[in-house]
Amino acid sequence: MKQNQLRRGYCALALLMPLAACGAMLGSGKPDNLFRFGVPEREDAQAGTANAAPVTLSLARIRFAPEIEGDRILTARGDSVLYIKDARWAAPAPDLFSQALARQFATQAPHVRLRTLREGSADALVLRLDVDRFEARYGRDVQTDTPPVILVSAIAELLDPMTRQIIERRRFSAEEAATLNAKAAIVAAFDKAVGRVSIEIVGWSVGTAQTRPPVAAGRSQ
Repeated sequence: MKQNQLRRGYCALALLMPLAACGAMLGSGKPDNLFRFGVPEREDAQAGTANAAPVTLSLARIRFAPEIEGDRILTARGDSVLYIKDARWAAPAPDLFSQALARQFATQAPHVRLRTLREGSADALVLRLDVDRFEARYGRDVQTDTPPVILVSAIAELLDPMTRQIIERRRFSAEEAATLNAKAAIVAAFDKAVGRVSIEIVGWSVGTAQTRPPVAAGRSQ
């Protein structure tokens, strides 16, 4: 796994106030535990309509804030932050999020052709996501064994493929309480929060694309 370089401010915060709530999770001398989210088939996912009108969307690379874009799992208490020791995502969080979103499109909207910007057609709307919150948040004054609440928040934009101007813009967010203050339970809560956010993004982007008049290829700017 590559080592992620933290901004100096985040390093200072982490060193000033390590989270006591993570004490049960911290260990030493062992390999990091690797986790994924958005992989298993979700019981609450409902299959979409396969015979709907075909739609193509170009997905830009999902952008994460610098402190969460790598494979470390961020926790926060007030203004202090710290990564969970001996635990990492199996791949950088943006990659796992992209895979989770693609699976939601395949399940919720099988009539949608999801492409990268390089693969996308000239008349396909561009879906761009900026994830700015992806953390396990602990309360300021709680017992050390109180489970955290997972917060996932992203700004989604649909762009005109020719002008790259924003057509629609919306923030999506979800909070999911972990059942235990333990790595597996925290990751499970991340999975649920990502699932909720991605389902909403799929519904919104597909609905917007279907009601949007087709883009005329080669139109004048």
